[in-house]
Amino acid sequence: MHKIARLSAFLMAACLCQAVAQDMCPQYLLDSAMTVNIEGRFINAQKSRASLDIEWRHHPEALDTFFVNFPKREAIMFVTAGDSRYEVFSQQKVKRQLGLHHLRDNIGNTPLKLDDLELLANGLFMCRDSSKSQKIFSTAFSNMWYSMVVDTLPRPEKVVMRGARKEARTFTIGAWKDFSGTMLPTLVSLTGPNYSGSLWVRSAYPIIKQKGDPIVENAQKNPFRRPLLFRKTLVDGKREIPLILKLNQELLRE
Repeated sequence: MHKIARLSAFLMAACLCQAVAQDMCPQYLLDSAMTVNIEGRFINAQKSRASLDIEWRHHPEALDTFFVNFPKREAIMFVTAGDSRYEVFSQQKVKRQLGLHHLRDNIGNTPLKLDDLELLANGLFMCRDSSKSQKIFSTAFSNMWYSMVVDTLPRPEKVVMRGARKEARTFTIGAWKDFSGTMLPTLVSLTGPNYSGSLWVRSAYPIIKQKGDPIVENAQKNPFRRPLLFRKTLVDGKREIPLILKLNQELLRE
């Protein structure tokens, strides 16, 4: 039994080391500060109509903010810095700190998840089988979606995402459009196991960098936003030894 425990710990540690060794493959829709307005219309899992409007303010080296409005529900604001996130309810003015497990939550009564906004903002994926005809990526920091498969890069027409509870969904991109030098998918159909819908990028334009911009100034003052960050996720400096590696070390000493 003791040998089995040692072997299991060793195999788990080997898998973890292999995952850490994988190259990061960030897939960003936006590489510059922009505001993007998105409309979504869905038939949700309850077979009722649902819709939302999203104003996405993207800052590559600082916070990303999503203002989400619903027809008959309280609006929310979702803010992510990559390593932390929170949401604010418009009427109550209540600030709710969010952990990774909260990213599985639906946005209102739509089939979209908070993790969808997180991945839009940070675009963090690990390389896997990128030499094949289908480009397969595993999400590096996600609690909902584990993999993303695209038919071609850099402008796919079909994207399949798989995640928790064996959930899978497909995005079919009807068109790409140039917005001030940035190509974005403008008409996207969404299908899942018990829902469907469409997403439309209504407009997108650069955010003009203003003198005294508090978001930019805050990012510059914070030493952990430079130079230890690769975009918004820490990739340098001291790291704690993962628990499984500690366990493996203890077992090997015996």
